[in-house]
Amino acid sequence: MRKTRLKGSLGLAAAIPLLALSMTACSDNGGNNEPNATAGNATNTGQKEADAPKQVTLTFLSAWNGGGAGFPQDQVNNPVAKAIREKTGVTLKMESITTSEVEKLNTMFASGTVPDIVNAPYWSTTGGEGQVIKKAALEGQLLDLTPYLDKYPNIKRLITTGIAKDFAEFDMNSPDLKGKQYIIPTETPDGSIESIHNWNYGLYARGDILKALNVNAADIDTQEKLYDLLEKIKNGNFKDISGKPVIPAGTLHNGWDSSQFTKGWTGYNISDFREEDGKLTFWALSKDEEDKMLYLRKLIKDGLFDPEAFSNTDTTAMEKLTTGKLAVFGAQPMLGDLSKTLYKTNPEMQYELLGPMKNKNGEIATQVEKPGRSGFPAIFLSAKIKDPDAALRYIDFVNSDEGRLLAYWGIEGKDYTMVDGRPQWIPDVKKQFDENPDLKRDEGLNFLPGRFTGAFSDTVTWPKTDDQKTQWDKLEESFSAKMPIKIIDKVSASYLEREWPKYQQYRDKIGGFDFNAELQKAYFAKSDEEALKILHNAQEKFKDAGALEMTEFVAQKAAERNDIGF
Repeated sequence: MRKTRLKGSLGLAAAIPLLALSMTACSDNGGNNEPNATAGNATNTGQKEADAPKQVTLTFLSAWNGGGAGFPQDQVNNPVAKAIREKTGVTLKMESITTSEVEKLNTMFASGTVPDIVNAPYWSTTGGEGQVIKKAALEGQLLDLTPYLDKYPNIKRLITTGIAKDFAEFDMNSPDLKGKQYIIPTETPDGSIESIHNWNYGLYARGDILKALNVNAADIDTQEKLYDLLEKIKNGNFKDISGKPVIPAGTLHNGWDSSQFTKGWTGYNISDFREEDGKLTFWALSKDEEDKMLYLRKLIKDGLFDPEAFSNTDTTAMEKLTTGKLAVFGAQPMLGDLSKTLYKTNPEMQYELLGPMKNKNGEIATQVEKPGRSGFPAIFLSAKIKDPDAALRYIDFVNSDEGRLLAYWGIEGKDYTMVDGRPQWIPDVKKQFDENPDLKRDEGLNFLPGRFTGAFSDTVTWPKTDDQKTQWDKLEESFSAKMPIKIIDKVSASYLEREWPKYQQYRDKIGGFDFNAELQKAYFAKSDEEALKILHNAQEKFKDAGALEMTEFVAQKAAERNDIGF
């Protein structure tokens, strides 16, 4: 999942009607948004027909660019959906996006056509998608979940487990929300360190190209070695599966994740502040920003980096990836997409992890986490939903023991059996899923774990034996072994800035400024001098807004505590 640090414009877009998003529950007995408006208990078995959950159709939006890739072809009658409907009475009418998440949320809230259930990024309430969602909550567009939580214990658990203590205090329970709860975290760990998901972000290079160049992937661990490799690729006359020239390096949609190419100027950070030469610095004002910009600019200027990387749509980017057109890409290993495309037709092109790359301290550049997650995908419900209990019944059931087995493993006896208390795939089913991952998707087994479950780890709860692991499971584990997560059990210094008396003024001044857009201008400037001027002008925006004074305030506050991390 992409984590966005740079904040874009937060202004609401003009109201645009969104087709199909205003659909409400099909039941003519929608209730009045009170916790007990709907009868029926999803987890009861052996119910009399009159007591069975009423049939309701709810609209669901996956507000993630490309998020629909995990949707089953038959949304309504796939085996998992049918089994959940028997328990909860709920059918989902699903929609996804292929555009900017912030743009979609702004447009959706401006038009007032909020689907019944939405899953969207929720990294912070002071910028990006999280700020848009919080604003909508304060405007009354989201359902206050607080009165329902005691009725749905599995949802209540999602709200309290696997979340970093500072994020819970300052974002989920912001004083602005006045004790009301509007979002349900998903994809959060179960509270144990072992359950924190390793996304394995890094640089990945086509194995056949490395072999042809006689290059050991593990040896490419610095910016200089990376540049040399890309030059060799450029001069090597390598082709994609169609026989067309490769692009030495690139990213997936909208430049995600170009930061993997500049890891040599990073550290183990959990805040927007950096310690440099014994002094605290705001991240955008760091000297490292110059070095990172000039390096990436050099890659572009020298024909080593895809000039379309920052404008690629998800469709275009995936086409480049799955045809082997990108000799090196920066992101997650993307095994879900590559295993059913490039790796099936051209297994010799399988990408290998470079390095891992070293950061500025000479340590491996790896994922940094706190014991709980700070920011996550989150679910919220429309304040206009006619049957909130139906939506909550669905979410609560999927996060029950029975529901999680269904979401991750499918139908017992058909897809899996229980062996010594653990689910195991039926051999023929496993073989089919391994050979064609789309079959697993169409069974209904991909979108639920990715968009509806939280406070849970399937690998901790159901550790796989080696014979149950696919070759892709083993490959993913090999990446994780090389890039183990770095845990920092501290409170992020970024939260201290909210105590600064001028914080809101600062936010107002910087709110509409897109630093990332200015960086992209610098990448393509006519000269290094012009590029630096663009960067320095962008940095002045932060200074003019008060970033230097804010940093001094944070430094003073941090000195008063012993639990602050940078």
